[in-house]
Amino acid sequence: MKLLSIRSDAHDSNVTYFDGEKLKYFSVERDYQNKHHGFDSIYGWTRILDVWDIEPSDVDAVCVVLDCQNYSGILKLDVHKAYEEIEIPFFRDLGFSCPIHRIDHHYAHTLSLWPLGVEPTIHFVFDGFGDDWMYRSVWRDDTLVDYGKTSINPNQMYDGDMSPSFGFIMTRMGAAMRLQGNYLDQAGKIMALKAYGRTDLDVVEDADDIDDLNRIWNWNVIERHIDNQQFLTDYIATAHEKTEQTYLKHFRQFIREGDIVGYSGGVAQNTIINKVLRDHFPNLVIPPHCNDQGLSLGAIEYLRKIYNLDPFDRSGFPFWQSDQEVPRPSEKTIRETAERLANGEIVGWYQGRGEVGPRALGNRSLLMNPMIPNGKEIMNMSVKRREPFRPFGASVIEEDVSKYFYWNGPSPYMLFVGDTLEPDRFPGIQHPDGTCRFQTVSKEHEDYYELLKEFGRITGVPMLLNTSLNVGGRPIAARVSDALELYHTMKVDTLVLGDKMLSKQ
Repeated sequence: MKLLSIRSDAHDSNVTYFDGEKLKYFSVERDYQNKHHGFDSIYGWTRILDVWDIEPSDVDAVCVVLDCQNYSGILKLDVHKAYEEIEIPFFRDLGFSCPIHRIDHHYAHTLSLWPLGVEPTIHFVFDGFGDDWMYRSVWRDDTLVDYGKTSINPNQMYDGDMSPSFGFIMTRMGAAMRLQGNYLDQAGKIMALKAYGRTDLDVVEDADDIDDLNRIWNWNVIERHIDNQQFLTDYIATAHEKTEQTYLKHFRQFIREGDIVGYSGGVAQNTIINKVLRDHFPNLVIPPHCNDQGLSLGAIEYLRKIYNLDPFDRSGFPFWQSDQEVPRPSEKTIRETAERLANGEIVGWYQGRGEVGPRALGNRSLLMNPMIPNGKEIMNMSVKRREPFRPFGASVIEEDVSKYFYWNGPSPYMLFVGDTLEPDRFPGIQHPDGTCRFQTVSKEHEDYYELLKEFGRITGVPMLLNTSLNVGGRPIAARVSDALELYHTMKVDTLVLGDKMLSKQ
């Protein structure tokens, strides 16, 4: 069977196609070079039919994830009805004669973990909102067992006083502090500011439960001190820590001994909360595409299940982005790249295919020696051109992670923070609170692993500062031309495109 799944609305649009043998994935923002690009309709995605040479009449089933509140004539799903078959005339006009399915936004999140090769027994979803404005949910055995009870007025859904969604609360906090950039990136910036504040502010209240976060993030208090940056930073640190404990309390209500815990939605990108949860639930599993970039992967899995097909091939994950590939680097290129990094150069590293999800995992990266004293300042201000308080992650070979971080086991998708063992040794990746968001790299990621090993052979440290191959406000490079533009307009010393090396030195 040939299956097509589409997340088209609002932001982070993506499409997945199964041609009967192989699966293709397409994140629209990479192709358009417009961060968080969304078509905001059911219409704009159709260019992929030509790109992938898809004949609509040959497709056996389609599944869409709709923000159905945006459409007149398309009824919203009942909160306990996770999917249904519907009629959408637009698809018929394109030549599709197959069944058209619609799947609940949150249910699609829960199904999106299949590329990891695990089947959670319980799944938590937290985001801004999904179908019927639902901002959180708990699922067990494909059944919705709990969801946010607080009503959200659609006309005020971005108002922190109205929505208990942590994502929207953080977004409003970013707006109040006049942070620049896309509203979807504000939560990450506020999370970064937590490390600069004190966590003992006595004006911050506790929350009774997860639907009561506005008691913690009290806008009457915040707005009275809106021009006092130190107070706001202390408030963020204290309120975030109380929010972490509220999340932990919520998860504990539902998790049973032996559960494999799935977690997704945009809020699952909060690496600090993730660390708190994993410390208590070692079986916590979060996909690199936990935000809406994973919705079409969940929708394609829904189609596979209802048509009783064999599991999809997971090989090569997470490097599934349908973008421009390049040949592999030779041992000589890897060795020379490691030498340049050891000598203090900033290197753009463009290899293979791009990663699924918003974070660079070693194929579309800007790399730097993490031991350079002012490395963070150089990368933030001179290269990425973004706020100076923003931290950088690290990539370390998996078997050596415990030499540098209080951490055991893998963290392949850079979704957790950990305390560093030698904070003063690695200023480039060191956050003021002594933590770092890191990625463990296994031998399966051959070329990047070998680069880290070679850098370790030269410096004694098989670890690099790793950030996305982009400039602040833009998505990760998807084509060689994107990488070349960044190389010529940013203060990057060397660009490695497969086995080809360009250098300004």
